[in-house]
Amino acid sequence: MLSESPYKIGLGPKILSRARLILGSLLLLLTVVAIAGVHQGVTSGDFDRVLLKPFREFAADFEKATQPSSTPTPTSKPSTTPSPTSAPVKKSAPAVQQTQPDYSNCIRKNIREGEFASNKCYSQADYEDLNYYLQRYDSAKFSLSGAESSMRITCNCRVQQECDFFKDSCERDKQQKSQAEADINNYRGIIQGIIAKGK
Repeated sequence: MLSESPYKIGLGPKILSRARLILGSLLLLLTVVAIAGVHQGVTSGDFDRVLLKPFREFAADFEKATQPSSTPTPTSKPSTTPSPTSAPVKKSAPAVQQTQPDYSNCIRKNIREGEFASNKCYSQADYEDLNYYLQRYDSAKFSLSGAESSMRITCNCRVQQECDFFKDSCERDKQQKSQAEADINNYRGIIQGIIAKGK
């Protein structure tokens, strides 16, 4: 007679099916979270900026380094000095250039939904600022939603004992809500200003 493995003692069919169900659920949850993370990264541009852009830059630099330089090196021409008998030349002050964002190499940002929906082209700095403030805006909206949800529990007490117990939590939630509302208004103004600069 074969001896049974000591590891199978007490593992009946119900326990094994429950274990399989739990493991399958956890794997499904992990897959959904991973897909949601990749989707969020792709839609916000962070996935491209953090993961793909460094590889593209490395490949471009590597390609430049491995290809021989076929362009001749420029030689400087000797400068001629004006003769002392020539007419005096009036030098004009160089025109002051306003610092306009460089849109020749612009980056297109397509915001598909919400109050900031647009499809404009931005300078590198504006593009990065826009992504940053859009993330801060979303974070502030999430914070506001959390504070409002928590306030439904902590600030809606039915008896005095509940009110006393949740008093501090209710005050914290109210402060969090007012801070989140202020942040949302601040970020909204900044984002609208950046979008207005887009082409």
